[in-house]
Amino acid sequence: MNSGFIKARSEVVKKVRCFFDVRGYLEVQTPRLVGLPGQEPYLEPMWSEVKEADGMTHRGALITSPEYAMKRLLSAGFDKIYDLGPCFRNGEPWDGTHDMEFLMLEWYRKGINIYELMDETEEMVKYVARSMEHGVLTLADNAFRRITVEQAMKEYAGVELGPLLGDREKMAEECREHGQTVNETDTWDDLFFKVFLSEVEPKLGEIPTFLWRYPASMAALAQQDPEDPRYALRVELYVGNLELANGFVELADPVEQRARFEEEQELRRSLGKEVWPIDERFMEALPGMGQAAGIAFGVDRLAMLVAGAKSISDLMPIPVGERF
Repeated sequence: MNSGFIKARSEVVKKVRCFFDVRGYLEVQTPRLVGLPGQEPYLEPMWSEVKEADGMTHRGALITSPEYAMKRLLSAGFDKIYDLGPCFRNGEPWDGTHDMEFLMLEWYRKGINIYELMDETEEMVKYVARSMEHGVLTLADNAFRRITVEQAMKEYAGVELGPLLGDREKMAEECREHGQTVNETDTWDDLFFKVFLSEVEPKLGEIPTFLWRYPASMAALAQQDPEDPRYALRVELYVGNLELANGFVELADPVEQRARFEEEQELRRSLGKEVWPIDERFMEALPGMGQAAGIAFGVDRLAMLVAGAKSISDLMPIPVGERF
């Protein structure tokens, strides 16, 4: 147990709240236990059972993200909100950058675009890093780098992404040329990530970098880019070789959103994973959300960078390996 790291994590949480509070955001505490969690194919919720006093039972899950609840609040009239609290993901590796229980910050704001979302995210990171009493994360005054996925694939892997979009066979051939194994069950996204994770992601974050404009198939909750609908208005932030954040210009079209959820359900089935119903209350709320953008941010990872810790477990009063 390292008391300095634990104190640094606590200080990061306080600085994050200060940043949003002075900018007029409302902190909301959304439910951690829900009846219908997210549909993401590669995230697994932790399931539980809720019992009422009369003996009636309900199946529930600990949230992997507060996203659904926060979008319902946007639709109810709130325009600047953040949630800072624990989230839970089953089947995560117990390694230096993951934990089954972790601290997630999500914030949403109406009326902003993806560039403004990146601006505010950069401001928050710089504020926290520079206001820490004993922080070790040094950030230059110049703006964080901003690069599209298409540009990154070309720069770091020599791949021209545009002609490969949606064409599995071309993407498979590209994988083979990069020494990657191709399996019959690999989807286009699977093949993309074999190249991206081996040749692109390890080179991101040496300087703080926003990676944005992902292929549309990789952003089920994001708007498509109006200039090229093959891409989505999704962004991730890399700092110190860690992925810190994942955000979108939010999709508010319930028809399109339902189609994407159904695609995710089919992918879960094909992977042999459990499928549950679409959250209809979330779907009903979508049209009232309007133009908005939001981002999910890993507070523990930011605290690692600020404190100079090598593992998320260093920041925890009782690490995951000591709980079971």
